[in-house]
Amino acid sequence: MIKVGIIDDNYFLLNNYKDFLQDFPDISVVFTFPTLEDLNKNRNQGITIEAPDIVLLDIADLSQTGIDEVVQLQQIYTSTQVIVISRIEEQTYIVQALLSGARGYLSKNARPMEIYSSIQDVYNSGASLSPQIARKLIDHLKGNVTDTLANRLTRRELELVNLLKEGLSYKEMANRLFVSVYTVNHHLKNIYHKLGVESKSQLISRILQKTI
Repeated sequence: MIKVGIIDDNYFLLNNYKDFLQDFPDISVVFTFPTLEDLNKNRNQGITIEAPDIVLLDIADLSQTGIDEVVQLQQIYTSTQVIVISRIEEQTYIVQALLSGARGYLSKNARPMEIYSSIQDVYNSGASLSPQIARKLIDHLKGNVTDTLANRLTRRELELVNLLKEGLSYKEMANRLFVSVYTVNHHLKNIYHKLGVESKSQLISRILQKTI
């Protein structure tokens, strides 16, 4: 069972997310709040709130506050992973959110099934980006990092890294390359070993920081 918390100041969307997600047998919505401040008020009043595995966090503007909320959530719930849902699609802000610890970043117009799939991806493999958000990061990932990867990976391994940049799931990568999910896993293990990382999320983080 994946325990999910939702923070969104749009009452309509907040309840839509809740109603949609709680229909899945593998999802338990443990809390919904319009703001992180409301969550903290309830906690400070001694109200028991179950720790979530995943928090869907709405970020509405370009102020540092939104990025700080990602950090604060991880300080409150140290094992919780944050998926940002936002209308903001500026490259630098997306990168900032991911470097601050967010494990997923979805456009506000993401379809409900896309949100559900993202929760599964983050819970099972550590990271998820919606396709339109992933495309925003492509330019950021060009240059020296791409050259470095090309020198250290095989052609097929480099193809997989490029598909990871697009935010595809293992199944989607397998379909794109006409191979099995087992083969994708095998190649990814080799990539992780060569680059000294332990997971997809760590690989993406290292690429974003250009420390590969």
